[in-house]
This record gives sequence, C-alpha cells and structure tokens, in this order.
Amino acid sequence: MTLSTRVSTEEPFVSFTAPRWKVAPATHFRSTWLSSSLNALRERRLFDRYFGLLPEEHRAPILESVAGVWLPVEVCLAHYRACDALDLSRREAWDIGLEVTRKVHGTSLALAFRLAKQAGVTPWSILSQVPRLWERVWRGGGIAVHKRGPKDAILEVIQWRAAAIPYVRHSLPAVVEGVVELFCTKAYVNDVSSLTSDTSIGLRLQWA
Repeated sequence: MTLSTRVSTEEPFVSFTAPRWKVAPATHFRSTWLSSSLNALRERRLFDRYFGLLPEEHRAPILESVAGVWLPVEVCLAHYRACDALDLSRREAWDIGLEVTRKVHGTSLALAFRLAKQAGVTPWSILSQVPRLWERVWRGGGIAVHKRGPKDAILEVIQWRAAAIPYVRHSLPAVVEGVVELFCTKAYVNDVSSLTSDTSIGLRLQWA
C-alpha cells in the first residue's frame, strides 16, 4: 500500500475544517511572516537582488506593510517568486525558513510557544492545534494531520498556490521542524511527493 493510499483511507488525527472538496483556496496571509522574511534577506545581504526581482506593482505592498495585517495572496506569491528567483540552495532556503519561524514566536506562533512551556506536552499537542495556527496566518486553504505511528505523522496542506514555488517547498519543512522541535529532542521533516502538487504540499514528520 502506498503512502498516498494510506493517507486517503486512514482517519486523520486532525481533519480539514471542511470536506476536502469544499476547502476554498487561500486568498490572504498575515504580513508578520513577510516582515520576518525580509529581515532574513537583509541580514544575508540578499535584499537588493530580491528587490530587483520583485514586480513593480508589488513593491509598495511588500515594503510598506506593517506586521499583523492581512495582505492578498498575490503579494505573498510575488514575494516567494522573487525569493525563488534568487536561486538559493535548498540549505539556504531551509535556514531562512527556520530563522523566520524562530523570530515570529511572539506573534503568529505565540500559541505554540505557550504550549511548549507547559509540562508533559508532545508534538501531538501542537499538531492538534494546526488549524488554529493556520488560520492565524492564512485565510482560506486547509491543513490536516494524519497519524502513522507514535512519533510519525503526515501533514497535508491543500488549496495553497504557494505550493507551486520551489523556494516554498524547500523552506516550509524548516518551518514545521522549527515548531515541532519545541516539543521534542529532534524532529525530521521530509517531502511526500505523492501529496505535493501546484496547490498542495505533503510533509512527513518524525521525532525523537
């Protein structure tokens, strides 16, 4: 039995908030992630190149945005496409994703960090909250978790156009790893190609 078949037949640990076929595409995202991502580019002296790769119509919405507001998904896509055009290595994209995750703990990931301070919590504790975390960053789209074993899960994101961008596929596993490692000694996150398309991403999570 293939992994994709198992995921489709198993009952999820956390279901999508609507039937899969009713999940609406993501339309807006929270600017907090964008601000942290821009700071990571500046620290690596990549910002000037990035700015030159941004379509002119998206420069003001990206550069003038403040933390905590909702922006159209097209702004997010323009940002990630410009990051992708930087032609960074998979490792560089991973490092930026991990850094951004750690820097937004006071805002979008406040729930995760509060849980991490409580005694007895495990990665399943935060995985049970992924719909709430998703809704703090995205309007539309969907996220679910499938349990494969005591320390083994599949995270699935659907109706999310950012999934088509290689930079996102390289950095999202780092984001997930950064959150999961708040609750364990070590996390391992890998792509699930059978669940990945231009509008979806599948990730396998394991931890120790």
